[in-house]
Amino acid sequence: MLFAQNVNIQGQVTDNDGGIPGASILEKDVPGNGASTGVDGRFTITMRGQSKILIVKALGFLTKEVNVGQATKITITLEADVKGLDEVVVIGYGTTKKATLTGAISSVSGADIRRNPSASLQNTLAGRLPGFSSQQTSGQPGSDGATFFIRGTGSYTGSNQPLIIVDDIEFTYAQFARLDANEIESVSILKDASTTAVYGIKGANGVVLVTTRRGVVGPPAITFRSEYAISQPTRLPKFLNSYESALLYNQALINDGASPTAPGNKFFSASDLEHYRTGDDPYGFPDVNWKKVLFRDYSYQLRTNFDISGGNDVIKYFASLGMVNQNGILNDFGKDEDINNNFYYKRYNYRSNLDIKATKTLNVKIDLFGNIGERNNPVIPNINGITNVFYFYNSYLTLSPLAYPIYNPDGSYGYSNRQPDRYSSPNLVQALSLGGYSRDFENNMNVNASATQRLDFLTKGLSIRGAIAYGSTYTYTRGLSRGTFPSFIYNSTTGTYTPRDANVFRVGPYTLNYSPGATTRTINPQASLNYDRTFGSHHFTGLALYNNRSFFGLRDPNNTNRILNFIPVPTSGFSGRIGYDYKGKYLADFNVGYNKSEVFADGKKYGFFPAGSVGYNISEEQFFKDHVKFVDRLKLRASYGLVGTDDIGNFAYAYLQTYNNSGSASFGNSHNAYTSIYEGRLANGDVTWEKVKKLNLGADISLFKGRITGSVDVFNEDRFDILTNRGTVSFVFGQSLPPVNLGKTNNKGYEVEMAYNDKVGKDFTYRVGGNVSVAKNKITFQDEALPLFPYQKYTGNAINTPKQYTFLGFYKDATDVTSSAKPLNGAKPGDIKYADLNGDGAITDADQSYFDYSNTPNTILGINLSANYKTLSLNVLFQGALNFNVAGVRESIQAFGSNLQAIHQQSWTPELGDNAKYPILSTSPNSISIPTSPSNFWNVRGDYVRLKSVELSYGIPQAWVNKVHLKGARIYVNGTNLITWTKLGSLYEYDPEISNNNSNTNYPPERLYNLGLSVTF
Repeated sequence: MLFAQNVNIQGQVTDNDGGIPGASILEKDVPGNGASTGVDGRFTITMRGQSKILIVKALGFLTKEVNVGQATKITITLEADVKGLDEVVVIGYGTTKKATLTGAISSVSGADIRRNPSASLQNTLAGRLPGFSSQQTSGQPGSDGATFFIRGTGSYTGSNQPLIIVDDIEFTYAQFARLDANEIESVSILKDASTTAVYGIKGANGVVLVTTRRGVVGPPAITFRSEYAISQPTRLPKFLNSYESALLYNQALINDGASPTAPGNKFFSASDLEHYRTGDDPYGFPDVNWKKVLFRDYSYQLRTNFDISGGNDVIKYFASLGMVNQNGILNDFGKDEDINNNFYYKRYNYRSNLDIKATKTLNVKIDLFGNIGERNNPVIPNINGITNVFYFYNSYLTLSPLAYPIYNPDGSYGYSNRQPDRYSSPNLVQALSLGGYSRDFENNMNVNASATQRLDFLTKGLSIRGAIAYGSTYTYTRGLSRGTFPSFIYNSTTGTYTPRDANVFRVGPYTLNYSPGATTRTINPQASLNYDRTFGSHHFTGLALYNNRSFFGLRDPNNTNRILNFIPVPTSGFSGRIGYDYKGKYLADFNVGYNKSEVFADGKKYGFFPAGSVGYNISEEQFFKDHVKFVDRLKLRASYGLVGTDDIGNFAYAYLQTYNNSGSASFGNSHNAYTSIYEGRLANGDVTWEKVKKLNLGADISLFKGRITGSVDVFNEDRFDILTNRGTVSFVFGQSLPPVNLGKTNNKGYEVEMAYNDKVGKDFTYRVGGNVSVAKNKITFQDEALPLFPYQKYTGNAINTPKQYTFLGFYKDATDVTSSAKPLNGAKPGDIKYADLNGDGAITDADQSYFDYSNTPNTILGINLSANYKTLSLNVLFQGALNFNVAGVRESIQAFGSNLQAIHQQSWTPELGDNAKYPILSTSPNSISIPTSPSNFWNVRGDYVRLKSVELSYGIPQAWVNKVHLKGARIYVNGTNLITWTKLGSLYEYDPEISNNNSNTNYPPERLYNLGLSVTF
């Protein structure tokens, strides 16, 4: 009875090299009574029961039960878990031990994610997870989240986005990007059918599983973390100055056959060129470095987090507050107007996760979380339908270095009409200073509650769980704008000022703009039975789950299919799983999903998605243990199954007949025009979801007591029933046909992950790891009309393979032009020469063929390096992407559409010939020599390797922090997108992750240098 009277135990958890921090200590048979070790592995616990046994767990070590007896001070030594016997992996609606896992899953811890200072969660995952690929096409604050895929892409009409599940609740891409990394415990990706079949109709593209942090038994641990980062674009084009641009413009006119002596010619005279060269008349002959004028060298990002966690035998808690403030790259033009018209993004995250032990057999979880966001954009004048400051920066016709002086001598805003053929766009600095801002607000709130009741009175290991989640997102936009502001053309000879627009003589007033936006809501109830029990050497698990999710809100912001908007969109279904293993040696899993989707007709709403997997831990065989002792773990696994997706974009509700209204019809004896209604796309009552048959073969290995670990996966995915517009039905039919489930693709590849871990002495540890993922797809059927030439057949190529001309070089001279195939409108020396594939002597669309890579990489690389010496640690991540192409058009590269770059100085001349980097300069180039005629001259390899992230951290010695009554303190520096090596620079001055066929670059991805301090009380 002595131990029933609360006995204090002090101890330390160690391995062969010293104390183990973060280990959990639980008293057996006293649920909720526990503690965790500090930095030095020490702990204190008050034992309240009579078992006298402590259960000790630590990541990477075998669980150990220790009989305390009558001792009050103990030392507990743990053994490294080189086989991963106790390592837990998150799977769909549950967890399993890594040692008995038969599916393909990759995971990364929240601690590793937090080594990257990016504000968007998905930007932290590249290079860390085999099978995960991403492309960050923008660095704009609040819109910098990368698009991402699992094992590449497989559909050419539907969505390829994976399903995102956070604590068993479905999230959107936007919600995922808004998660605070400080809240994350782990992120896993489910890649094969056996792990995704429980999600049935939503599992075809893989699943991202996020587990958030929860409280642990122990006294309150309060952590404050603050970071300050400076940011700059990874790459921003540098353009030529006015003198160099004017020289190239004159050269282009000469190439066009123009004469500098002809009346009304557009040449810059020798006097003009001298003014530009010397800069002696900056008002009449401006030379503006717009990169320096518009953009600051460095911007900043602030992040602050505050969290508290702890608990007792009744309640455990984790609460977190977070703030991120991303400032934009523009200079502060609006300060005199007392407005902020720079890009910026502010987000405030909050989370409260509670675990309540209501009774001895009933556990309740209540999670409240969300975020409030504010994103600011400058109001930019509309030019050709584009309101983008980076369009202005890139465009020669809106913002060349010689366009206009920013200010006149009297301080008024300047203007000029000297540049030929320039768009009538306003002074950009004036527009940025006076034009105002547009500000988007977002409020995202979520509640997730669940209760789990153990049913051991029926049979041991059985439990029932009920959960309900509610999410609400409200957005609105407000801003200030004005459209009139005067500027003046200054004549430096006469000293006079002429207004750009005689009707605009003063700055107009601001107009308040407001758009109410929309509210979206989701309700997600779940109910499940769970079973986990061991009979001697036989271990059984089971799951039976009902899931329902109803979405209310704006599904189609572009209103291309308005039937999708503001109607309830429920999906529901049943999921099941049965698992078995014998002594952790022979493993089997069977998973099934049976789902309903409302986007299909009656009789087509339900789908059945089964999958199975098996595994063999050969290293658990006695003969293997006796003869292959250096192998700690060798597991072989295989899975096969069927999954699907109902995310089919504008093909949703294709079973309904559509009608359009346009034009007019006349009724009556005289002409009375009424808007006409006519039959649109026909209905297809047989429309159903895409399906994928997935095969995965894998192996996991651990060697030399865990020093070497690795895994290999090979997969093959056959996707069918892809909704496809008919290609073999002639337009003579005269009606818009519905999509049909005809399309087929194949996606196959492999993933390899290896790591080496070791120690040198007692205090130095290091790790070298790497992974490679390859996913290659091709279209096997799409009801394609038989092309006139076999090389123009899209079927058989990868999704989004470009159709383009084949570059041969440049026309050398008039003789070469005469003797070679050329466009019907002719060619001249220096134009791009393409292959005449059909041999008809003319270059036409018939000479385009499908070849080369798409814009989506098929190979992803990651290299992870880490070293630790006592409390000093260094972590380095390299990430790469191979086998993809990037093409730019118009303002991104075309001379005199784009501002002129160094590559335009290497344009074709007879002397350079095929060594030229750019075709002959022209103010009206031949259509075959501009990037809107796609070819492998413009479509270039974007392969790159990045120094994705680096972190150097120092944990302040425990003896020091104890003196100021702290539990721990750490100072660190880290960064992301630090250095990029890429092939893209051979033609384009852009980041390699830029989206394809951009006519103007977007806000470029950012490089961050970050300093942080973390303190635990």
